[in-house]
Amino acid sequence: MGHLDDPLNTFWQLFHLSSGSNRWVLATPPGVASNGGLVASIAPSGSVLAGFEPTQDLLFSPLARSTDQGATWAPSVLPGALAPVPDSLVASSDGQELALLRGGRGRVVDSDTGMLSWKTVASERTLAADPSTSACGIEQFTAIGLGAADLAGGTGTAGTLIIGAACARADHSGIFEQVGDDWVPVGPALPGAHVGQTEVIRLLTTPNGTAALVRAGTGSTATLFAMWSTDGLKRWTISAGLPLAGGILTSTGTTTSGFVVAVTGADARRSASVVSPVATGWVHLVAPPAGTSAVVATPEGFFDALVASQSTLDVYTLGRGGWSRTQMLSVPIQYGSSG
Repeated sequence: MGHLDDPLNTFWQLFHLSSGSNRWVLATPPGVASNGGLVASIAPSGSVLAGFEPTQDLLFSPLARSTDQGATWAPSVLPGALAPVPDSLVASSDGQELALLRGGRGRVVDSDTGMLSWKTVASERTLAADPSTSACGIEQFTAIGLGAADLAGGTGTAGTLIIGAACARADHSGIFEQVGDDWVPVGPALPGAHVGQTEVIRLLTTPNGTAALVRAGTGSTATLFAMWSTDGLKRWTISAGLPLAGGILTSTGTTTSGFVVAVTGADARRSASVVSPVATGWVHLVAPPAGTSAVVATPEGFFDALVASQSTLDVYTLGRGGWSRTQMLSVPIQYGSSG
C-alpha cells in the first residue's frame, strides 16, 4: 500500500480475517520497514510467523511470531535474507521453523530452538548436483513446505521437508522430498506437451493433503497447473491448465476445502479462477474489481477481493449480484519514514 510508483513510500501490509467474522483487521508486525515485502506462514496451531524482505540498508530478514492473531508479536531474526517468493517461510505446530534464503545460491535453514539458532538443511548447489535431480536441471529453489499426512491410511510423510524448484528442462514439476539423507523427486508429469521450463509457485498444506501450483512455459505460452496429493506425495491429481495472460499471476490461495484460487492477467483483463481436487477444470469467477491485489477465500466459504488505493483498503465480497464493497479500512502509513 502507499505510493506504489515510489518504492520508498510503498509499504506491504498484513491483514487478518477471523473465522466467524466478516471484518478484516490490520495485523502488520510493528517496528520494521516493510518496503521490501512481507511473507507469512500459519501453523496448524494457528500461530503466525511473518518475515520481512530486505530493502535498502536492511540486508537480512527480521521475523515476528504471533499467537493471538496479530494483536502482539515476538521478534526474531534470520541469518540472511528471505527469498522473494510466497512460500519462503514454514512454521509447524511443534515449534519447527524453515526459511528459504536468497543469495548467490539459495539455501533452506531450519530452527527447532525457538528461532535462537539456525542450521542449513539444503542448498541449491548440493541438490542440483544430486543425480536424483538431473532430469530437472535445478535453476533455483522457489518454494518450501512440510509434507502432509497420508490421508489414505498409509505411513505418510507428515513433517518431512519438501522443496519446489524452477527446472530448466523437465516435463515434470520440480518437487523434491527429503527422505533421511536423500532427496527423492516426487513431482508428477504435467499433462500435454509441456516440455521445457517449469516452476513450482506454491507448496501448501490443505485439508486434502499437500497442494502445489506449477507454472509451465514462459510469457504468452505460460500455463498454470494445480495439483493435490492425499497419500504422502505418492500420487497426484492434476488440474487442467489455466493460461496465464501475458504470463501474469497476481495472487494465489486456497479455500478451507482445499480448492485453489488464482488471479491472473493485467488489471484491465484481470480474472479470478477456482479449481477443486475433484472437478479439476478451472471455474472463472465474476471479473474482480479494478485494482484488485488479491482474491481470498473466507472461512465461511465466500470470496473477498482486496483493493488497495494508497492508504485505503477496500474489501469487496462476491454475491449473487456480483462484487459489492463490504468494508473500507484506513491504514496509517508514515510516508517519508523510509527515505
